[in-house]
Parts: sequence; structure tokens; C-alpha cells
Amino acid sequence: MITPEIINFANHLADISAEIAKKYFRVQNGEVTKEDDSPVTIADREIERIIREEIEKKYPSHGIIGEEFADKNIDADFIWILDPIDGTSSFIIGRPIFGTLIALTLKGKPILGIMNQPITSERWLGVSGQGSWFNGNKIQTRNCTEISNAVMCSSSSFYFQNEDEEILKRISAATKYQKIGGIIYGGDCYSYASLASGFVDIVLDPGLKVYDYAALIPIIEMAGGVVSDWNGDDLELKSGVKLLASANHELHQKMLRLINEL
Repeated sequence: MITPEIINFANHLADISAEIAKKYFRVQNGEVTKEDDSPVTIADREIERIIREEIEKKYPSHGIIGEEFADKNIDADFIWILDPIDGTSSFIIGRPIFGTLIALTLKGKPILGIMNQPITSERWLGVSGQGSWFNGNKIQTRNCTEISNAVMCSSSSFYFQNEDEEILKRISAATKYQKIGGIIYGGDCYSYASLASGFVDIVLDPGLKVYDYAALIPIIEMAGGVVSDWNGDDLELKSGVKLLASANHELHQKMLRLINEL
């Protein structure tokens, strides 16, 4: 059972991160390019540094995995997984389609997740065994079971290379909104949160890191959705996974068959 103390602390971390993000949003904040060619800003690093300090003070025995700094105590039962700004490119161009992701895992399983959008004051919270909420109100995924009726999102077509590109084309041709290509791009974590809230039915992404998705698992699953890799297996909190999130089990199974169609 996840205690109110831990839930309150996770919300406290989200509150702190929101103030920092708002301070730097739509101002020049030192964008640089990391070794993997992805962008990072002062805001990314300040948010993660402050959150880490808070965790270390409150729960010194807990582990921490974050995007910007080195892992700590990764053999601990409880590990916090942080993405200070998921959707950094959106943040840089002043578009409020990004979020801070905060996850707590127990023995390798996500048991709590927050996706916080500070500019629009939106917060998704998923707690294992308890439920999923948007700004304090319970949420539920949509009961769309046909791919042809499904609204699908993905972060970018750029990440689909080689055989993954062919899979994307096949799925695009089967989903809704064909006049605009069948897929809505560019949402990052916001698309997954929208799935939990019942506005998106499918999100497909290859090559995600653990901090990109750990917080989203309890948010989606506790709202009635399903998250797995493209084979239907558990993600096992590793990086480089190909992720499929669906609004319900029936739709998820149909998507897996389509993805793996020879």
C-alpha cells in the first residue's frame, strides 16, 4: 500500500519542479547539445538537481535514476525515476506540450507516477492499486476497440528507422484521421497523459529511455489502459524499448498483431 505520505511527497516534488519550469519558460535558458545530440537546458538540470536534493533529504536510502545526472543507489528497493522536462524541444520553442515525469518504483515495478504540466497547471497522478487522477478527478481510458476508429499519437516519425518505418506506414494506414496522415505527432509525454484521460487511443514510440516512460505506466494502467513493448512483454524498466500504449486490452492485442504482421 502506498502511503499518503509518499503521495504527498511526490506532489511536493512536482510543485517544486513547476516553479522552476515556469521561471525559465519562454526565456533564453542556455540550451546546449548533449553527446547524443539531444537538447538540454538550464531548466532541465536545475529541476532534476533540486528534486534529487529533496529525495536525498527525505528518503536517503532510496535510489535515483534521472536523465541529467548519474544514477544513485540503484540496488535499493525503492527507486525514483526522473525526467525533469520530457519534451525539451517543445519547451525550448515556448510550446507548453511538455511535462515533468516523476516515478517511484518498488523492486523494479512502477508504483506511482506523476506527469506535471506546469504552464497549464495540469497534473496526472497514477498510484498502483488505487487509481489515476487528473487534477484530483478520477480518469478512465476510452473504450475504442477498433484500430480504424482509434486516435493515434507518436513523438516523431524520425525515430522509426528501417523495418520500424514500414511498421509505422502499415499502422498509419489503418488508423483514424487519414487526411492528416493517420497519426498526430509531437506530443511526447502529453500524448500518453491524454490517452489516460480518454482523448487518445494508441501511442507508439521506438527507442524510449526508462525515464521517458516509467511515470506513465501507473497513470495509464490505473486508468484502464495497457502498456507493453511491441511483443506484448513487460517493459522491465530498461532503456531502448519499443513502447506501445493502448486504451484497453482488446485494442492492444489488435495493435500487437498488426505490428508483428509478416
